[in-house]
Amino acid sequence: LKDELVFLASLIVIYKRLHVRHHDRIDEMNIAPAFFQITMTALFSCIVIWVDKLFDEKSERGLFNFLGFIENNREVFDTKELQRRRGYPDGHAVLKREQITYQTIKSDRESIKQLDCLESIKLLRDKYYAHFDKEHFFDKSKLINETSCNWSDFDAIIKLASNILNNYSSSFDGQLYVIEASNVTDVDYILDYLHKYRQTEN
Repeated sequence: LKDELVFLASLIVIYKRLHVRHHDRIDEMNIAPAFFQITMTALFSCIVIWVDKLFDEKSERGLFNFLGFIENNREVFDTKELQRRRGYPDGHAVLKREQITYQTIKSDRESIKQLDCLESIKLLRDKYYAHFDKEHFFDKSKLINETSCNWSDFDAIIKLASNILNNYSSSFDGQLYVIEASNVTDVDYILDYLHKYRQTEN
């Protein structure tokens, strides 16, 4: 689950970075416009599919499934179990935490359902990106009119997923994960190198 969330975060950050650099590196992108246009379309398509896989309530290996596992195995997240597994002494700082309860899990489920973008993502997936709906296939503008996702929505998705994963991971074995892309600077490197080369050529 951690790996899939990191992958989703990478997709989102690179997609966003290409949009940002479009403003100051449009000439460099136009050296290979088909590549950049197809890449950005493919990134968005992948984002839609991955968000739905991870956040859909019926997903077999998404966050809801993860929370179901937590609910059915709450005893292994008890602080005494964490202390036993890690060998922490009494009074260790990591043990000073709230217990995982049914209310904790219920609250996380509600937090996912309240994400503004998920309804739009579901519509995008069902009507175009995973299946071709006849109405939207012939008029893609309908998708734009019927859906809305912005950068803050994507940021909220990753932040909530990171918090959920780390809350239960730290309760289980004291482990915290950094859910973020590590390769976004690759985009800058390529575009800035092309820009420098073009300036030299000129």
